[in-house]
Amino acid sequence: MSEINVVNPSIKEPVRSWFNVSLMSVSHFMSDFYTAFLPVLLPILAARYDISYTQSATIYMIFTVAMNFAQPPIGILADRKNLNYLLPLSILTGALFASAATLSPNLWGIILIVLLCGICSSGFHPVSAAVLTKVIPENNKGLGTSIYIAGGNIGFAIAPLCVASFIESFGENYLLAMAIPAIITTVLIYKQRLQNAQTVAATPKDGPKFSTLITSKQFLVLNSAIALRSWTYCSFVVFLPMLFNAKGYDSISGASCLVVMLLGCVAGGLVGGALTDKFGPKKVTLGSFVVSLIGSITFLNYCDTSFISLLALFLCGAGAYGSTPNAIVWAQRLLPNSSAFAASMMLGFTFGAGYIESVLTGYLGDIIGLDKAMLYTACVAMAAAFFLLLPLKEPADTKNKTN
Repeated sequence: MSEINVVNPSIKEPVRSWFNVSLMSVSHFMSDFYTAFLPVLLPILAARYDISYTQSATIYMIFTVAMNFAQPPIGILADRKNLNYLLPLSILTGALFASAATLSPNLWGIILIVLLCGICSSGFHPVSAAVLTKVIPENNKGLGTSIYIAGGNIGFAIAPLCVASFIESFGENYLLAMAIPAIITTVLIYKQRLQNAQTVAATPKDGPKFSTLITSKQFLVLNSAIALRSWTYCSFVVFLPMLFNAKGYDSISGASCLVVMLLGCVAGGLVGGALTDKFGPKKVTLGSFVVSLIGSITFLNYCDTSFISLLALFLCGAGAYGSTPNAIVWAQRLLPNSSAFAASMMLGFTFGAGYIESVLTGYLGDIIGLDKAMLYTACVAMAAAFFLLLPLKEPADTKNKTN
């Protein structure tokens, strides 16, 4: 039976059920699935329009900056005004633009499509987490949230291989057909009325202020370190398929290696989050930096599809993404009154900054070769991130202590 919206009683809210939790997980899967199309499409577009590594990284940067940098302000606005209509709209439009990238007649068309895809995709994460709290059955928040997060991680991880396989089987001109699952998901969201969830109080309270960021030096240092960490992660996401393409491997091989790395990210996120409860965010974050550095150096010295190379690539992803949940915990301890804003900065700003930094990797790749550029920038980025965080004091978990 549907709940009644206290702000507008004529609107029926979604019920708390495991079906709706599963639908939120599928929605998260779809949102992240289509944001992972571009790395596989870049080699195709680069060959068609003679795009350099620098230009490729710039195109990806446009997409990710539009998507990631828009999330914090959308999150702040969503604290004051109900924006849940962005939940289905973001999935549908993001999927359509991502699937239409190969239909562009020229380079400027690609840039426009990529920009629109990023803007449309930016609306999902800031509103979906709030909607999720309204559909999870009571006293099952941890399990429900885990199901939701797993959907997004799996979607982003398997998308490259799905796209490469589709293109191998049907060709790039029919890629728009891959938007069909998103259309079905959008219909289900409307059928279950997930967009009607009342996530804003009748009298909205003041949301987090940007001034809290610039008055916290430790938060700035943490953001800078995680943004440097993201340089390695983002460079691998952007250039891994292109690196294998340059070495003579087919698109399936490059996409498969990207999937290995992204599955490592899934594992690293789960392990990193679990270890944070036991050892604290600082130790786990620094440890993940070391794992990522060792993994990236080993992989880029082999740079093939051997077991050692793939294991190193898995560890590189695990270390690079393994610091994400710990960084969120750390940031929220630094800004206890702005937890949503702190999380959006870790999940939005730092990754956006990483994709901007990856343009430098592409520029160096045009000069000295992509494998060397990825190796040198990974070493610099991870070492700088490690030593930047090393003197930083870990804040106490005051919330748990008071409880």
